[in-house]
Amino acid sequence: MESRRKLSLLNSVFMTTTPFLAVGLSIYYLITQGLHWGDVALFGAMYILTGMAITAGYHRYYSHRAYDCHWAVQLFYLLFGAAAIENSALKWCRDHRLHHQKVDTDEDPYNIKKGFFYAHMGWIFYETPKDRTFACVPDLQRDPLVQWQNNHFFKILIVVGFVMPTLIGAAYGRPLGGFLFGGLVRAVFVQHTTFLINSAAHYFGTRPYSVNNTARDTWWLAFFTYGEGYHNFHHRFGADYRNGYKWYQFDPTKWWIKTLNVVGLSWRLTRFRAEHILKARIEADIRRVQLKIADAPDALSARIQKRMADAQLQLETAYNRLAEAKIRYRKLKRSVVASSEIATTRLANSLEQWKLRNRQYKFQFRAAQARWALLIAAFSRFQLQTPIT
Repeated sequence: MESRRKLSLLNSVFMTTTPFLAVGLSIYYLITQGLHWGDVALFGAMYILTGMAITAGYHRYYSHRAYDCHWAVQLFYLLFGAAAIENSALKWCRDHRLHHQKVDTDEDPYNIKKGFFYAHMGWIFYETPKDRTFACVPDLQRDPLVQWQNNHFFKILIVVGFVMPTLIGAAYGRPLGGFLFGGLVRAVFVQHTTFLINSAAHYFGTRPYSVNNTARDTWWLAFFTYGEGYHNFHHRFGADYRNGYKWYQFDPTKWWIKTLNVVGLSWRLTRFRAEHILKARIEADIRRVQLKIADAPDALSARIQKRMADAQLQLETAYNRLAEAKIRYRKLKRSVVASSEIATTRLANSLEQWKLRNRQYKFQFRAAQARWALLIAAFSRFQLQTPIT
């Protein structure tokens, strides 16, 4: 019970005063000195670096082990992650792994069911429960870099989070500007960006991949959270290095991780297969309809479930046919490249045939997807009519 937990005086004072200090000192600075281009550039650079250290580092690397990376990248995550002032990686990841394991329960550190404010930042106002151990992060306890950061957290925070931007500000003649916009103001922005994932991403949006928890996909939130807005997908596929798994979804964290991979600084990027993602969507759709028709007469419920089963079979069959055709097409394409000049013409003709089949199967799959979506939409609007007596 939160009412029985002891308030943390340090956390409470810090969380309530820093936003007001940031606003007040910024107004004073702007009135007395005006805004310098260096202030804007420093804010932007530190905002990106510390925010990426949290999302790509604390979150996707240390919490979920969605990929592996070079020790130099790990050091960057730990240095700039400390500067975000969101606790050490060891403690941050402990809380986050518990969040995934115990989501929406009393053991969830930032349980949205205790209110939006509690999930956003209210939970930080309390002392960590004494029974919250590090049992879920044994790998991090064995990591010497993580232990080093945990042991020297406040020193790193001060040096990287405030001394460094102040010195950079002094280099262009604005030490106070560096302290404010590279340090204090930036820290407040980054913190509340992270907090939005715990609150807004469990409050607004849709649940296309799982209805078993409150996590939601919110496309617009991705623009404020380095791509973390696709939170329902993340809770269903936590080990995937992507949150926005579609190529067009805004997820700069996945682009950062992929860029590291291209230059050889990250490897073993975990990606869930498309069929697993499709299966999760189907299961979530079925569960939504089942909840809608829970009180429907048995005969009506059976008819609805029969129609869904038929549509599901058509969708899965169309997908499997398309997936197999793609595999066959890729194999033939490699054969054309490796074949002799005599066999090239025959293989090229076969390749063209499979290319046409790919298009045909893709059309059939999209048609099956459309039929499934229409069916689910219709059944999701189902309302059981209560007879008037």
